[in-house]
Amino acid sequence: MSQSAEPKPFVMPDWDALYRMGTPPWDSSVPAPELVGLVEDGTIKPCRALEIGCGSGTDAVYLAKKGFEVTAVESSPIALERARARAEREDALLRLVLGDVFEFTKDLGPFDFIYDRGFYHFIRHANLDLLLDMLWRITRPGSMCLVLAGNSDERTEDGPPGVSENDIRNELGRLLDFVHRRPFRFESPVREQGYLGWSCLMRRPGPVER
Repeated sequence: MSQSAEPKPFVMPDWDALYRMGTPPWDSSVPAPELVGLVEDGTIKPCRALEIGCGSGTDAVYLAKKGFEVTAVESSPIALERARARAEREDALLRLVLGDVFEFTKDLGPFDFIYDRGFYHFIRHANLDLLLDMLWRITRPGSMCLVLAGNSDERTEDGPPGVSENDIRNELGRLLDFVHRRPFRFESPVREQGYLGWSCLMRRPGPVER
């Protein structure tokens, strides 16, 4: 009887190396349509916002220009330098932070909007509990979260890690209520059809302070 192969241990990518090689496959240089749609229709209104893993700053700059008070955290020095250059070119005022988001947010007060374009689908393999603890600490009842994650219904060698709908429900649903959970496609400079993903808009439950 043949034995099934052991699953490969998950290894976090070397983000700086990927940016050093050029434009990563997730960096479309245009604001994510899922984010833009929610801002333009007023679902997400200007507020105190945190982007987790901002990359080259496309979405963070978009939010700042729309009147959000933006803090954007990134662990890759090369990516953050590109974000700073983008903010300067577009005359956008925001706070850009180089560092570990878990360390950075330890003593921060709550944010009204958390935005994650690809952080969750990586960190869930390494330390999901740490992510959930952080989200609870930096939000308050009524805070909104938009998480864009890879969709396991489509398997590609160069795409984002896939997450199933059940995983999302069982993991993020532990502390947040879903406003919507729907398929969408990540735009990509290297793949015309992009990559299948999940758009998860969530709200922290509880009475909202007035």
